[in-house]
Amino acid sequence: MKNDQPTILIIIGISGDLSKRKLLPAIGQIAMTGMIPSNFRIIGVTRQSDINLENLLKHTVNKDYLLKSTEMFEMNLLREEDYRKLRIRLEEIEREFGTSAQYLFYLSVPPNTSKSIIEFLGKEGFAEKDNTKLLLEKPFGINLESATELVEHIDKYFKREQIYRIDHYLAKETAQNIIVFREGNSLFKKTWNKDFIDKIEIVVSEEIGIEGRANFYEQTGALRDLIQSHLLQLLALTLMDIPEEGHIEEVPNLRYEALRQISIPSVPSLSAHVKRGQYHGYREEVQNPHSMVETFASIDLVSSDPKWQGVKINLTTGKALKDKFTEIKILYRKDNDRESNELLLRLQPDEGISFSVWAKRPGYEHQVSRHALNFSFKDHYTALPEAYEQVLFNAINGDHSLFSTSEEVIETWRILDGLQKAWSTSTYDLIIYKKGSTVEEIKN
Repeated sequence: MKNDQPTILIIIGISGDLSKRKLLPAIGQIAMTGMIPSNFRIIGVTRQSDINLENLLKHTVNKDYLLKSTEMFEMNLLREEDYRKLRIRLEEIEREFGTSAQYLFYLSVPPNTSKSIIEFLGKEGFAEKDNTKLLLEKPFGINLESATELVEHIDKYFKREQIYRIDHYLAKETAQNIIVFREGNSLFKKTWNKDFIDKIEIVVSEEIGIEGRANFYEQTGALRDLIQSHLLQLLALTLMDIPEEGHIEEVPNLRYEALRQISIPSVPSLSAHVKRGQYHGYREEVQNPHSMVETFASIDLVSSDPKWQGVKINLTTGKALKDKFTEIKILYRKDNDRESNELLLRLQPDEGISFSVWAKRPGYEHQVSRHALNFSFKDHYTALPEAYEQVLFNAINGDHSLFSTSEEVIETWRILDGLQKAWSTSTYDLIIYKKGSTVEEIKN
């Protein structure tokens, strides 16, 4: 449902790649559907005085609307008085609207600059305005300690209901449909537990390497880049209880409750349940011959929730692999090898759902084969919103269901804390794999 509350979206760091590729095209697309507020303005904050808005919009749809609705605002993000100038400009726009507006501050900036920006925004009084929202990109810290400190820092200036931590994987159609799929289909609703499910596998396989992002990846690695945020959030969405009908606002707390019960097994040892790898040639790319940064990570997990005790869980991600895909695979228990029911929830590249069954082959002899019952969104819907469209639409409308809470962030780092510390002190277990390898080849 459209929220027609006057809105000002302030993109701090508008000249960056994220704005050009994702944010501005997403706003253009939402506007084309008529679901953008009638009074809507974009303020593009930049330190550069020569930014050409036309160039930023080169690859966007609805370009005329964006040109009309966007203005650039030059400011020094480390100078307190510039935030006062920004507030004055926002108040001028509200007078043009003839009413107050909600402010959406989207921090499209490197993580190390976010802390000071949040502090300046808070000191300037933006947080005191009830309809101010702060949209934050990952990563949220680099470990349990730093994430806790960052949460406490933000809490000094903003209320938790004002914070929208973005995980665009949660905004993909298949991820959003997990709840509907589980609740609306009695076959899966009644079998979504340890009595019927043997294993859950969530995989993000990427064909590309680090694509010139040497500094970023040397500081991050696969564990922080994807498992801490995206994969653990998808797992929480898979394991959580279903909210009561009509109470989608309960989803973040239900995800948190699921995360609280997840851990990496320590028996017989932590190392028996984790693997890390690095593709051949990575060290040359980052010009660090001794780098131990993982480009592949695979971890086994367990849940103490009585509904999931005994179910095997695995999260895996890797770069420079053979195929590009993101999927959640549910493997059902079987009494013999001929039973192989598997449920596949694919988030990319072709969003949809597949369920494998055994069927007899046509003919006189009794021979059976495995076949898939497939549902693809693109076969039934002409429009499939891009994840950032959904993220921005939900933020405008005050819907927190697709955003990570502070409590969830702390829990994801808690789950990985022991592993991070172990990997920081050991060097013996890094697997060097060939580019183009499959997930199975590295894991096995």
